[in-house]
Amino acid sequence: MPSLLEKINNESCTLRLKNDWLKIFTCPVPSSDFLSFVGVAELDASRDAVLALLYDIESATEWVWKTSEMRLLQELSGDDGRVVYQVVSAPWPVTDREIISRSEGFMDPETGEAFISIEGLPDFLPPDSRYVRVPSLTGAWNITPLALDRCRVVFRLHIEPGGEIPSWLANIAVIDTPYHTLCNLKEMVKREKYRTPVKAPFKESSRDVIRNYEEFISA
Repeated sequence: MPSLLEKINNESCTLRLKNDWLKIFTCPVPSSDFLSFVGVAELDASRDAVLALLYDIESATEWVWKTSEMRLLQELSGDDGRVVYQVVSAPWPVTDREIISRSEGFMDPETGEAFISIEGLPDFLPPDSRYVRVPSLTGAWNITPLALDRCRVVFRLHIEPGGEIPSWLANIAVIDTPYHTLCNLKEMVKREKYRTPVKAPFKESSRDVIRNYEEFISA
């Protein structure tokens, strides 16, 4: 069954922001009132530095937009990924959201492109009454080496936020997440600690790397 990333019609997406290193698009999603986003960034950083940051759960509150808490719930057996818990702050009077997601990594052995898929696991834990549990989430990171210390990062995400939040309000602010997250990432990867490659369990498989983003790069 095709994933969300494969089903989105790129021709229906809208370029919302463009500068010398970053482009952000929003895209309608079949059977949803909430837009997804695509962020494309070219960074003066290695692929391995970006991966080291992505796998550093403890630093997430420093750079992932509006994230007040993130912690590892479970490392899955073998190379089946990990399950992560996240709390996202919302402006008053909207209730903060809690997200439980599974991420799984793949590496194209020919190009060196890393792909991390993200899917929501809303029933992994009982809900916390302080928050609204996000009922549906799907997304991905694609990190492609362009040179020794340069890479392209493509960040895609779609969330059904749950609870009482108007789609028109959420859609106005949808580019805030990729913009601030990728701006913060650009600075965070300069830290010395991310020069050491992370020992993450990636499956070597070009077949499982979902791209479907060429139009966004060339736009």
